[in-house]
Amino acid sequence: MFGARKKKTRRRSEIRLGAQTINFQTTAARASLPSAPVIRFRRINPAKLAGLLLLAALGWVFYSLFTTPSFFVYGAEIKGNQALSAREIYAASGIDSQSVFWLNPAHIAAQIASHPNIKSAAVSVALPNRVTIQVVERRPSVLWQTGEALWWVDEEGTVVPPRADVEDMLKIIDDDKQPVEAGSSIDSSIISGAQALRLLAPDVSVIRHTRAQGLIVATPEGWPVFLGDGSQMRAKLVVLSALLPDLRDEENPPLYIDLRDPLRPVYKLKPAYKPVLPARRFPPVRYPQGFFQPQPAYPPPGYFPPGNR
Repeated sequence: MFGARKKKTRRRSEIRLGAQTINFQTTAARASLPSAPVIRFRRINPAKLAGLLLLAALGWVFYSLFTTPSFFVYGAEIKGNQALSAREIYAASGIDSQSVFWLNPAHIAAQIASHPNIKSAAVSVALPNRVTIQVVERRPSVLWQTGEALWWVDEEGTVVPPRADVEDMLKIIDDDKQPVEAGSSIDSSIISGAQALRLLAPDVSVIRHTRAQGLIVATPEGWPVFLGDGSQMRAKLVVLSALLPDLRDEENPPLYIDLRDPLRPVYKLKPAYKPVLPARRFPPVRYPQGFFQPQPAYPPPGYFPPGNR
């Protein structure tokens, strides 16, 4: 009891002396003051920051690679060309002033090989701006003449523009005068047959050709020989060698010798020469004057034969 009373007395003493705070609320309106903005700093992830820095560095590197003149192509090393100049092949590649990182070797090789005089091409690229082009040109096997135009033809029969004068090259003259252009193709059997003929008869330098008779050569006498395509060329020349002595003994020379089928040679002789005499002109006949005067009717009027008197 004394302890509780003492405690109560002490509380009253604290209130009376102001040691204990008395909480109370008033009903009067309070003025609201605006609160100051709070600034909060967000913590940055170090891994993300490193990634952003790396991305920026890579962007700068790529920008430098694609804009630095040291990585742009201004020339190339060209190998294997003889008929074409290096300038022509470089122009056909289309790589001048291009970034080395944009070059496609396969595409460049195909573009170069599209040139009529180029058979194949290979392209290699190396840093910083080195380009090597290896080409294989089409080698002419024969000269092909149609009209006034003269072309090269390789062993595959591909027509290419002539690049230079080639001595002792076999010439084929197309008597049909079929139009041809660069890149067009001629039957390869014609080319192989002409080459086989040149090997067997080196003196032959000019061969004519028609679609009907094929290859045509001339004997030393000037007689045309139809050889057809290039097959069985040796057999055809053997038959020709056997026929020539007999044909030289003929009174009339042959119009042609057809050896398109060596097992059935055909030749036609020129018809016998029959001289045509010029018409003789006789001098006009001079008749005596009055030769064509009308004669009196017979019997004359009033004439009676002696037996009828």
